[in-house]
Amino acid sequence: MKVKDLLSLLSQFPADLDVVVKGYEGGVDDVVAVKIINIQRDANEEWYYGRHEMDEDSDIQAVLILGENRRAD
Repeated sequence: MKVKDLLSLLSQFPADLDVVVKGYEGGVDDVVAVKIINIQRDANEEWYYGRHEMDEDSDIQAVLILGENRRAD
């Protein structure tokens, strides 16, 4: 995805939402999707988890930027 494509997608969302990405491990990947999710802020303290947790019951929304997230199964 190019910057212009990402900007176009992000411009469709409210400008005051937080932007989050999935946590853990190394490497980089291409962005494949952008969507609104609900989160619970500061739910995790362990370093290997992202700080926040996805939570469908929460009323706090954020924009999630998703990478390809390949698996070697």
